Amino acid sequence: MSLSTYQLVVAIAEYGNMTRAAESLHITPSAASHAISALEDSFGFPIFHRGRSGATLTPLGQSLLPRIRTILSEEAHLQEEISKIHGLYDGTVHIGVFNTVCTHWLPSILRSFQTKYPNIQVRIFQDSYTAIEEKLLESALDLSFLSLPTSDKFSTITLAHDRLVCITPSDYTPSNGSYVSNEELHSMNLILCERGYDRTIQQFLSDHNLKTSPLHYLTLESSIIALIEGGMACSIMPELVLRKLPGDYKVYPLQDNIYRTIALGFLKGQTLSPACEKMIEEIRSYVDEHLTFL
Repeated sequence: MSLSTYQLVVAIAEYGNMTRAAESLHITPSAASHAISALEDSFGFPIFHRGRSGATLTPLGQSLLPRIRTILSEEAHLQEEISKIHGLYDGTVHIGVFNTVCTHWLPSILRSFQTKYPNIQVRIFQDSYTAIEEKLLESALDLSFLSLPTSDKFSTITLAHDRLVCITPSDYTPSNGSYVSNEELHSMNLILCERGYDRTIQQFLSDHNLKTSPLHYLTLESSIIALIEGGMACSIMPELVLRKLPGDYKVYPLQDNIYRTIALGFLKGQTLSPACEKMIEEIRSYVDEHLTFL
């Protein structure tokens, strides 16, 4: 089967719609339908359920999707190696990011990277820690920023240690004056970002039997800061998050002085393309130059 048919399979799986997938590949829906029918005939079983609501992978189709993505990835790597031989770099890097990295690091990294390698396309997938790990396991991403610890199926490169701190209203002062004790946390109305918070924070809460407020469900750190400024809550966040969240609040270290570890990860055993290797170099260079404070 042609690579274009495999590209169509991946596009339909991502869009959940035959017509939208066809448009993304600049072919007609009729041509797409015929290509998928021919593929299913050659396989001897259907790989898509088709209906008025769209097209979804059958269980057998779902099992084949990682293999199809691998075939496309290897073809892309081959073309990148050929370009490398000719003294050029091209290709595509699919990279997963969580909000802090997307807001604070990525703009500078991408600006520098695209100046150096204008022929390499970078595609960004932003979501929670769990969601980007799942995409990485599915081979839908080449690289991803992760918070350690993570799955043992990933190879990781440690980038930075980001201290966790307690954010309080401006009129709050810890009993010892310099840090918030574990005992004091139990008396606080703690609110955390529900978009999917760091495993280090989850473990800290579990270790000290700390509960978050059942009254609020907030997905933006800026909304949490607003409640803190109003004297209605406290929170635990990484220091890096606060660098673009100015406001009328105080920041104190935690008694345990814990850190989250930000890393770059990819599937173990994966052959990285030249484009991915260049992206890793760019990220590490940025961290080494700008983040010595972490």
